[in-house]
Amino acid sequence: MQNSVFFKSVINSNSIFDSMGLLGHFLKESIGCEQICLVLMEDTQRQEPVAYSYNMLQVDSNQLQELAVQADFFERIPDGRPLRQDDKIDGISIAETSFHTIYPFHIKRNATNGTLLLCFQSQRSLTSEELQICRINKLHMDQLIDKIYFRKQFLKEQSYESLFNTLRMKDSFTVDHCYNVAFYSSLLGERIGLNPSELELLKVAALLHDIGKLAIPDHILMKPGRLSDEEFDVIRQHPAIGYELLKDLPEVKEILPIVRWHHERVDGRGYPDGLHGNEIPFLVRIVSIADAFDAMTSTRVYRSSLHVDEVRKQLITNANTQFDEQLVKLFLDIIDEQMTMSPLTKGE
Repeated sequence: MQNSVFFKSVINSNSIFDSMGLLGHFLKESIGCEQICLVLMEDTQRQEPVAYSYNMLQVDSNQLQELAVQADFFERIPDGRPLRQDDKIDGISIAETSFHTIYPFHIKRNATNGTLLLCFQSQRSLTSEELQICRINKLHMDQLIDKIYFRKQFLKEQSYESLFNTLRMKDSFTVDHCYNVAFYSSLLGERIGLNPSELELLKVAALLHDIGKLAIPDHILMKPGRLSDEEFDVIRQHPAIGYELLKDLPEVKEILPIVRWHHERVDGRGYPDGLHGNEIPFLVRIVSIADAFDAMTSTRVYRSSLHVDEVRKQLITNANTQFDEQLVKLFLDIIDEQMTMSPLTKGE
């Protein structure tokens, strides 16, 4: 499985349980790791952590869960440093487990703390290239946990919960797309140095950017074939409709530009208001790129997903016409980092 496909599969997952199967299958193919275990606990909880495993007996999963707690989630062991049956590193030993070699990778996202354990029944030494694969996959798991945490917080706290849940019942694909756009937007927002409050605003606005599709008739929104010009004109109304749906809700003033203008273009040929260049707010330009990337790399009812290489070409071709050129460059750098399994540099 190509790493770009794995990356999209994990990010599209709606649960850690689902993603563990994808991760386990990928690591089995790429580095020969037969069994993995993810042990997680939220900082605010004072209860047993949750263990997710792939291809592992319950007794082994329970042992690793207990060991993770005893070893403070292996926080004293650097990412990717192997633990073996005859080792005792900083007071940590795996002698009581059924595994000969375990590679721990730390998880720390928001209020979630834990470790991803790659387990081998025999002695195993990973190469620098294999360790790079593991670190990138751990990063993807970090980000999935971040996405799920944000999803829980959003649904629990925001005044527009009912609107979003209505969209979920109408079109679950659009809901998943919105979560992905929020995720990609946050990656780009972090790269350019947005502060935590700006990042939270960006993610919420990205999540609601397509809320106007609530008013689009199902026979148009779900149409499996090419839209007619008249049908496309209806679809083009969703940014303005979303603006109207949200404008009277409390504390939404700062997200309204993203909802209304995410289909504007820097060359002035976008909709609904034909904004040009710097008339388009900075956060809107971020969401526009994230929106296009997820749309092109996702399978739709009317077409299959495009390969990331083709999407890269499309973004570059449309930089400085549809999209902000500098933001496109930064975004593609991020995607390359997410999907490249290059060898580690010496000393890492």
